[in-house]
Amino acid sequence: MGFSVHLLSDGISYWDGGGAFGLVPRTKWIKILPPDEENRVPQALRCVLVQAGGQNILVDCGVGDKPNEVIAAQYDVRRPNGNLLDDLARLGLTAADIHTVVFTHLHGDHAGWATRLAGDPPVCIPTFPNARYYVQRQEYHDATHTNERTRNTYFPDNYVALTEAGVLTLLDGEAEIAPQVRVAPTPGHTAGHQSVLIEASPHWQNEALKSAPALILGDMATYMIQFARLPWVTAYDVLPLVNIETKRAWQAWAYSHGALLISPHDTQTPVGRLTKTDKGFFTVDPATL
Repeated sequence: MGFSVHLLSDGISYWDGGGAFGLVPRTKWIKILPPDEENRVPQALRCVLVQAGGQNILVDCGVGDKPNEVIAAQYDVRRPNGNLLDDLARLGLTAADIHTVVFTHLHGDHAGWATRLAGDPPVCIPTFPNARYYVQRQEYHDATHTNERTRNTYFPDNYVALTEAGVLTLLDGEAEIAPQVRVAPTPGHTAGHQSVLIEASPHWQNEALKSAPALILGDMATYMIQFARLPWVTAYDVLPLVNIETKRAWQAWAYSHGALLISPHDTQTPVGRLTKTDKGFFTVDPATL
């Protein structure tokens, strides 16, 4: 199996640009990501497969395929190349080959394939039958205790069945998932949000990871520009001021380590590296794994 990292896709969704960029004036963000005629911008539904220590580790799992009226209204999903399971199949893997699923958070566009419908009448069961799933305890609490602001972003069908099946592990802070793979809390988008750190090692088949670590951002920054520019946060961030401070800390880490950044949603720069311009401003330059 070796040590390798692969970018996978569950398609592309289209979201309101104002939601994606929050208080950033439209005149600024349209220069970076022009919207369509309905003021929507594309967001990749990117998942990451990390193969390490004999494990197939899936980080986030897209929108899924369970019928949901709220999701249908919010997520205009297009899949010209198929869904997440199709991408796994291209690597010669099935759902049964996944050993571990890590959620950066439990929003509907990150946890959809965690479960699937089966039986008559249909009920939700884990999609990846041999996997253990990991999420921060705070995130699971918030997902199961929603309010008027959050209830249309969390969908119990994606995760309650995991608890019932006894396959969900709730984390309290940093944790090692596998050799060279660990999670770290990155609150702001949600209070229990976490990101995934891949440590540099000569074992990686990806050349870039032999000399530099990588950070799977999750929704700490929906787009790379939001990681480079601290005040650029989405309208969906539950704790926007906390998110700014989280990004500030990880900016410093990423720049000092020359780290690779992996975005779940950026359609233009899936992987990048934080650099500084001649004027001292941060920017994210495209990179490869």
